[in-house]
Amino acid sequence: MNILPIPKKLVENSGEFFAESGMRIVAETEELKVNTGWALPMILKNELFRFAGIEVDVTAGTAEKGDISLKLDETFAEQAYSLHITEEKIEIIGKDRVGVGYGIQTLCQIIRSKGALLPTLIIEDEPDIKVRGFYFDQARGRSFKLAALKKQIDLLSRYKINQYQLYIEQSFAFRGFSEMWREDSVLTSEEIMELDKYCKDRDIDFVPSLASFGHLYELLRTKSYEDICELENASGKPFSFLEKMQHHTVNVADDRSFEVIKRMLDEYLPLFSSGLVNICADETFDLGKGRSKVLAEKIGTDRMYMDFLKKLCEYIVSKGKIPMFWGDIIRKFPEFIKELPKETICMAWGYLADQKDDICKPIAEAGANLYLCPGVCGWNVFLNILDTSYSNVKIMCEYAKTYNAVGILNTEWGDFGHINDISFSTPGIIYGGIFSWNLDAYSKENGITEEEVNKAISSIEYRDITENYVNLLKNAAIQQIYDWWAAVIVHEGVMGDGSFDKNKSSLHAINAEINSRFMKIRQDLERTDEITDKLYQIRKDLRKSAFYMDSIDKSEFIKADNAIIGIDIWNRVGRVVVLPESLSDDERKLLAEELETWFMRYKEIYRADSKESMLNRVTKVVFWYADKLRGM
Repeated sequence: MNILPIPKKLVENSGEFFAESGMRIVAETEELKVNTGWALPMILKNELFRFAGIEVDVTAGTAEKGDISLKLDETFAEQAYSLHITEEKIEIIGKDRVGVGYGIQTLCQIIRSKGALLPTLIIEDEPDIKVRGFYFDQARGRSFKLAALKKQIDLLSRYKINQYQLYIEQSFAFRGFSEMWREDSVLTSEEIMELDKYCKDRDIDFVPSLASFGHLYELLRTKSYEDICELENASGKPFSFLEKMQHHTVNVADDRSFEVIKRMLDEYLPLFSSGLVNICADETFDLGKGRSKVLAEKIGTDRMYMDFLKKLCEYIVSKGKIPMFWGDIIRKFPEFIKELPKETICMAWGYLADQKDDICKPIAEAGANLYLCPGVCGWNVFLNILDTSYSNVKIMCEYAKTYNAVGILNTEWGDFGHINDISFSTPGIIYGGIFSWNLDAYSKENGITEEEVNKAISSIEYRDITENYVNLLKNAAIQQIYDWWAAVIVHEGVMGDGSFDKNKSSLHAINAEINSRFMKIRQDLERTDEITDKLYQIRKDLRKSAFYMDSIDKSEFIKADNAIIGIDIWNRVGRVVVLPESLSDDERKLLAEELETWFMRYKEIYRADSKESMLNRVTKVVFWYADKLRGM
């Protein structure tokens, strides 16, 4: 029987609980009555119907034989729960409804595995890390539809993840800033408030996150606000995915910069019930290099960064909230952390499989309130790199325990147009949930391997009785050679200083740093035919898994199959671009048509979960390659 996260204590007994229609889910404590908007009892009711064929009622009062009892006990630790299944009834107890909710989700997993005949057992459980979050990019390529975001929130709830953040740059309909978001498909105030309630009903803290220092490309390239950009002449240039990632920091020497950010915060924060605010403040690459150069020469960029960050944090505190910010800049001068409001949270991020602790150790030793932030590794690829994500999330949770972090915030970014599907982050999200809850259960001493974890996810989440689905995705992902990063870099071309030049579109335009990565790509592209064969075999094996899935889950197979087709096509496209002599003119034209046909299907899948957002910009890249193939 698979349960994720693995409970701290599980004792299985002989005997079974016989679930049947007419049984009740009973809130036996006043605070658990279901008329408060609490969603978990109804989720349990729906799971019993879907996976056990049992119809039940949700009510309050006193549980009887054959019922599911929900109770509170103040002696329990925060977020702890117990789940007792006997032959006569089921009892879930927690300190508050949060703990009871976690017990409900564990019971739901058992129902998914065992149906209407449930094993008698005792589970006593609580998390290692109190805050277990997920961070999702809504700004760099896709604005997701509410239904897709709610489905993702349900996933978080299922695996006991209790914080959710959406990254926002231009992707909210700020009043007075339409010039910034007019080309995007943005979230509205009503949608944010609806998501806030949806999270709250599932005991998830929905935290606002807003770029407020760097990464303000769409704002600072407008006619109205280019004058507060650190770099001059920011407006009027062609759009560039690379520039969106690398440039556009506010000019901290201009007092208007803070006033503009404050206006955005004042409109955005009241939509959330959370007591936290993530102001980001990361990757301020241009600081002191343009309009504020004189100030930089006078006081230094470290002090410039710190003064503006402190001003932002103090403003958040004045609003009665706790500020959070990314720690990539301040870890270089961690002694400044003591100047920030004492409640401020610093988020240390790193996404390598063998990530070192230098990203968090200086911050922790400076006494910061620390979050560790791993990744689900889906940016710039068609399928998330699951083996890297597994190792990265696990080691970052180890650092969280070592350095007494207050939280884990697992991340998914959307660099260069968010090419990967929202559902491909699911295994990585689950890694974050299980390792932050009970890391010791997955230690080498306990002998649970990555393959076994992926099998459990395949069984619980995808209803795949072969238990191969996630491992097949993992194996497909590592076959990506000419990935979306390579495709965009070659399409855009870069000058030696990293700036965009629309006339540069060959490998000769790639600067030395980027070119070193292409050397490896060039070598790997020699194996394209071999990889095509591997991907075809993976697609065959996926069909065996999909055969057993629920019809609801088969849509996930459709997305994955199309992504794997895309991996193969782009590898072959990359080989032609890097090794033009590899195909004849007729073969290149056929490949162009294959690429366009794949992309038509990709757009259908994209639009099912996403608004238009930057799909037009992705389209330009794809069609540039198709035209290039025909005209080489």
